[in-house]
Amino acid sequence: MTRPTDETAQAPYLRLRWRDGRADVAGQSRWQSDPVLRDTGVGRLWARWVWDGTRLTAEVDPFGFFNLFVYEKDGTLAVSSSLLELVALGCDTTLDHRALAVFHRMGIFIHDDTPLAYVRTLPPGARLTWQAGELRIEGGVPVPKAQQISRESAVEGMTEHFRAAMRGILAGWDGPLTLPLSGGRDSRHILLEMLHQGRRPDACVTFHHNGGAMNAEALAARALATRAGVHHDVLGHARPRLADGMRAIVMTSLCAEEHAQMMPLHDYVMEREGAAFDGIAGDILTNPDGDADRFYRLAHADDYVGIARGLVQGHGRVVSKEHWGQGAGPLYSPGMDEEVLDYIGRAVAEYADAPDPYQVFWLYHRTRREINFVPQAILSKSEIVFCPYLDEAFANFCLSLPYAVTKDQQLHNDVIARAYPDYADIPFAEGFTAPPRQAGSLRHKLRSAADVWRITRTLGNVPGGARAFVGEPNELRRSPDMMYRLHAACLDGLDAERARLLQKLAARLERDRPTRLVSDAL
Repeated sequence: MTRPTDETAQAPYLRLRWRDGRADVAGQSRWQSDPVLRDTGVGRLWARWVWDGTRLTAEVDPFGFFNLFVYEKDGTLAVSSSLLELVALGCDTTLDHRALAVFHRMGIFIHDDTPLAYVRTLPPGARLTWQAGELRIEGGVPVPKAQQISRESAVEGMTEHFRAAMRGILAGWDGPLTLPLSGGRDSRHILLEMLHQGRRPDACVTFHHNGGAMNAEALAARALATRAGVHHDVLGHARPRLADGMRAIVMTSLCAEEHAQMMPLHDYVMEREGAAFDGIAGDILTNPDGDADRFYRLAHADDYVGIARGLVQGHGRVVSKEHWGQGAGPLYSPGMDEEVLDYIGRAVAEYADAPDPYQVFWLYHRTRREINFVPQAILSKSEIVFCPYLDEAFANFCLSLPYAVTKDQQLHNDVIARAYPDYADIPFAEGFTAPPRQAGSLRHKLRSAADVWRITRTLGNVPGGARAFVGEPNELRRSPDMMYRLHAACLDGLDAERARLLQKLAARLERDRPTRLVSDAL
């Protein structure tokens, strides 16, 4: 690995190289992601490391939702909050083809995998130690056991555990609060509990991509904000699609194919002081999705490859044009279907003794490895990001609920309706009908065209060049097609020089970000 300087670093890092009985050290000897850390019940993502001159210790939050990247090879160890920073330091960039094949078929990396064979993330609740060239990592996913509980007691328990989590958060923070408010359950629960405890967010904010006309999410959020009498900003202006995608790819360390759509929220919190809330994990902890019942039956038949197949096929349908339906796997990593299904199936099977194996898998693999980048990256400009559903007592309570209590997908609805009856008549997003999406202005189209030219010219290796991002894609839908193309281009020829180029490109796009954000305010 090359010797970096603090001037060239774009993210915190520590690199240790054991040679001839001593450690060669570069980077920050002490770092933590959160200004104030508590070890339990924190409701936040965090990571930290300390090098005391002879021993390195590094830790992450109990659920491992902060992705701390670790490189180890040939006596060299490096840690950073950014995978690209490790590459820029000179780490080996051999690709992990199996991990990428999973990413192409499911849109996520599972376990602690990354696109690179010698870079991993720390597992949940991990403690890493390195001394005299010897590395040890402890931690992992604790498999929950089902409790004996009635539906009524589950509603009461969720209500009280969440109330306690929010009480702890609000008692420890008296500064400004921003709440991203969707049309769903998770952020609504946070808002209504804040009001119940006598606190009001300084602003609620909803992003959408429907032009001047609000979509169903924004309409539901607006109805709730109006009833509650809280300030509500809507971010609906047209966005530079490829620029947002490029920024998201770098911000998520080449580990996600989502979040370009959330860049207006990132830009919004950059301009605000204080802390932000995020409802991460509220969905999977409280309501199984539409596949849960089928996967539950497959788990009880020990058909974990069947669950893997269902996950791959489901993602393929979501990201594909209708005539294709096969997802990105055959396009970017052909011939690896069976290996991927076996690998995913074995990962799900690790939670065979959980009340709902699919729920635990989805929490610790998709939510932890992809959705986590909302609080870790998208909202990172906030002083603190509070994640009340990751309060240990609340999350562990939910994970221990028997499947019979959660299977009807109404548990979270019941909790919210009973705890806050004055708002029970306001529908969620599915109860609203949005007008058709509006086309962008000529000015927006010209700016987007300029972005396409600038980004593809800088990358230099996108098959088809700028034309690849113009017009309708052949196989994948527009957004997935864009993100998978960008991801492949970023990995192609990745080395230290290219990592710095990607970091600088993303920083330049961030400086040139749109300044018109709020399209409607209450």
